Amino acid sequence: MILLLLFSSTTLNLDEAINKALMESPLYLQAKKNFIIQQKTNSFVYSNLLPKAYGNYDYYRSHGRIRGIELYDTTRAYSIFLNWDLKLTDFIDAYSTHYMNSSVYFSFLDTKNDIIFQVITTYLNSLMMGKLLVSKEKAVERSRNNLLLVEEKLKLGSASKAELLKSKVDHLQAQYDLLRTKKEDRVAKLNLKKLIGMDPMDSLNLIEPSLEFELPEKDSIMQKALKNDPTLSMYNAEKTSAKLNLMSNTANQLFSLSVNGSYGYSGEDFPTSSTWNEGNYSSVRLSISVPIFTGFSRVNQIMISRLRLSIAEIQVQDREREIRIAVEDGHLGYKESVEKVELTKVTLDLADESNKATEERYRLGEASIIELLSAEEDLLQAQYSATQALFDYYLSIYKLKRIMGRLP
Repeated sequence: MILLLLFSSTTLNLDEAINKALMESPLYLQAKKNFIIQQKTNSFVYSNLLPKAYGNYDYYRSHGRIRGIELYDTTRAYSIFLNWDLKLTDFIDAYSTHYMNSSVYFSFLDTKNDIIFQVITTYLNSLMMGKLLVSKEKAVERSRNNLLLVEEKLKLGSASKAELLKSKVDHLQAQYDLLRTKKEDRVAKLNLKKLIGMDPMDSLNLIEPSLEFELPEKDSIMQKALKNDPTLSMYNAEKTSAKLNLMSNTANQLFSLSVNGSYGYSGEDFPTSSTWNEGNYSSVRLSISVPIFTGFSRVNQIMISRLRLSIAEIQVQDREREIRIAVEDGHLGYKESVEKVELTKVTLDLADESNKATEERYRLGEASIIELLSAEEDLLQAQYSATQALFDYYLSIYKLKRIMGRLP
């Protein structure tokens, strides 16, 4: 009971592992918080469109003596100041901020997809390592049975000492391969537990995904990829922001408008409804400023903005090329993975049949130990190839889903 409380067992399918990563993974939680911080920081620009209001209270008391007469002077002042500086560039910058925040969002979405795909890859790798572990365990069992059979035949005089030594070496090698696979399986599961925020001491059981996937037409994949790719959307948002930034720096050569106002009271006594009307005051100021010479800073800013726009356009074009390459590679990769799964299934069936036939021939004395071990090696290799082909098949599907923007 104590052991059950200390080490719990969890069974997860792939969708549950992804959801767990998005809820508990430190990597994802950090990315999400950084995304919110960046958006809030960018949104400070919106405050430039709003007026600034300040409240002020002054209390002044002085004391003096003139010809023996005590003089006191008390002044109280209450005031409210309103300041509103407006420039055409403030509106452009606010509009540009919208696209900057969009760029931040798409960057976060790309990071999220990276994390999801990392979970998928790690999950599938851990699942395949579990399958290989079963194959290695069966290989150890077969090598143990072979060793026992050779020892029995040696007693009957129908096997040589060389065959016995060969069987022992094969059994030891199978045990070594099993230990190595156990380590790789353990490391794969630990990597997955880290990604999904799971206690490394807990036991984890994985469920093989059940996928129903129909390969779309290549043109359809291309359209969805160009529409849904977060990196391309991020670069497009950055390009629009760069255009607005160029417009803003150009508009800096125009006038700026400033509106200032104040309203308050000043007097000796605490203000009442009657005294306030006697001591209140107000002021309004409107000013327009036009830049004449700014030390060539505006020219340099415009030049830098044009260069940044050019860089953004290059990034968009380069990303579109990368998407086209990814679509072509993903489309062909899926077809190849289907062919590999079919080929390895046939190869595995043949290798299993060949191994069983060779085992029978060895028992009858018609095959050597070398032939038997060779047949078992072929079977083990066929099992590995079938497992690897299945991994590639699953991965090719999720690669296409990511390209089309259809990850969970």
